[in-house]
Amino acid sequence: MKKMRKFVALLTAAAMTASLAGCVASGGGNAGEDSGKSEDGKVTLTFWSWLPTTEQSGDMIAAFEEENPDIKIDYIRTEQDDFFEKLQVAMASGTGPDLYGMTTGPMMQQYAKFSVDMKETADEYWDGWSDTINETAIEQCTTDDGTMAGMPLLVAGMTTLMYNQTLMEECGIEKVPTTYEELLDASAKAKEHGYVCIAAGAADDWVNSDWFVQAANEFENGAVYEADAGERKWTDQCFVDTMQAWKNMFTEGIFEEGALGVATYPDARDQYFFARKSVFFLTGSWHLGPTSPTNSEIQGTEIGNQGDVIGMAPFPSVSDSGEMLATSGVDVMISMNKDCEEKEAAMKFIQFLADGEGQQQWVNYLQGAPVSNNVAYTGTVDGELMQESIDTVNEYVQNAAGDRKLSNSEVEKAIQVAMQNVAAGGDPLTELEGVQKIADAQ
Repeated sequence: MKKMRKFVALLTAAAMTASLAGCVASGGGNAGEDSGKSEDGKVTLTFWSWLPTTEQSGDMIAAFEEENPDIKIDYIRTEQDDFFEKLQVAMASGTGPDLYGMTTGPMMQQYAKFSVDMKETADEYWDGWSDTINETAIEQCTTDDGTMAGMPLLVAGMTTLMYNQTLMEECGIEKVPTTYEELLDASAKAKEHGYVCIAAGAADDWVNSDWFVQAANEFENGAVYEADAGERKWTDQCFVDTMQAWKNMFTEGIFEEGALGVATYPDARDQYFFARKSVFFLTGSWHLGPTSPTNSEIQGTEIGNQGDVIGMAPFPSVSDSGEMLATSGVDVMISMNKDCEEKEAAMKFIQFLADGEGQQQWVNYLQGAPVSNNVAYTGTVDGELMQESIDTVNEYVQNAAGDRKLSNSEVEKAIQVAMQNVAAGGDPLTELEGVQKIADAQ
């Protein structure tokens, strides 16, 4: 854990203080139809992911193709939950893309069988890569059996609140809440003025389990990782308290009504926060960009049109301790299909995203902290709360309690189901007993 804190501190300080071309999958399919080497020798690589965003990908891919005129990137972006459903079908049928985005944790374990061992492939085509990419980021992209399932691209922390300072002042909310009592007070004041307190995409399992892991550390630091390793019970009081705190978000009106049916992106962000209907938005450190008034993401939105002042801060503590502890880890990695025939071309694009101009662009978007030791934030700071937000989130993530993701995929899924049930009115202990049954069966 100390090693991870050092890693996150290094990355966030660097980022935030200055945030089938020949790789045709066997079996063909839609992705493969556009892949391969043309008669003039030009390679086309298919790439699927949820990151980079549509806005980011244009400049990134153009820069890569300018550097590598013999390689074309055919990028298809899909929102994260839909992306994994699409990828599952494609990979199972042998029609998957050449390159694809991946998360650490259970998803990585599940899809590693479709991926090349990135260490072996990078050793062959990228001299010195292991001295360039942070060691702990590499470890987080390595499966239990020692396979490096992909190359890390960005690091991010959870959980944070994007906040609208302009609406806070309108509602008489004097400061960003740091305790649950302050959060309840802010919620009451927001409602009095016709606003939602926190826009949350509770339809997204990944957001929910991220919140659970982060909040559980505040009730008992490190207990969630012990339970993940089978060293203690999921029915222990610290986890019951965490589930009850989650339930309170719904029963006490902290989240918007119907939050279980709202996705984080684009719904909670666009239909609530950017639409000026909520004072706060539950997200992660990757979303620091809108703290700049010139950020293109908010141009044309209600908060952009009104010139609202936007900031970011840690999610308030939901435990009696009042301690706010982040979780952190590799936010996105890139994997290569095992059936790649032109691995060298694919590795050039991976290197570009992990250590080249693509990495620099991502870091300057404040999408996350860099994994490359050669890259640091070089963008401008032009928002009233931008530098304060960067510094605050930087400190929060530097002191992260541990990883965002659990290693046991079945248990993580069980927690996600339990959280949905609890939010819908279920009993926290009863739902956690179901989680423990899944853990016992492993």
